[in-house]
Amino acid sequence: MSDTPLKGPSRGRLFKLFTDIGPYFRKLHSNENKFFFDCLEICVDAEEDPENRVFLGWWLLVTRTDNKFECERFNGLYDLEGNWVTAKINKKQMQQLDKSYELFIEKLSHLIDVEIDCELIAL
Repeated sequence: MSDTPLKGPSRGRLFKLFTDIGPYFRKLHSNENKFFFDCLEICVDAEEDPENRVFLGWWLLVTRTDNKFECERFNGLYDLEGNWVTAKINKKQMQQLDKSYELFIEKLSHLIDVEIDCELIAL
């Protein structure tokens, strides 16, 4: 890959577009060409105090290339330290994660197609 800047929206414009589609985008874990999204979908221990709760969910890494965005999805547990780790997820929980992911990916795909004129491709 060359050091030539990529065509299309600037980093700032992309950050704004991604922020506008909801609470999924994580600016602090993103840069010029790699973008991090996540979703804390299922609270594992709702009886715990809020600061002691862990969640099941998904996270998504999106990489910008010349004329497309490639994405890779992961599923797991968001732990007390604020890290995503892989975890066993039962069928019912997975269905819930899949549903939230599908709703999000539809928005993201539409945004990338319409606003950026590129394609979102799952790896």
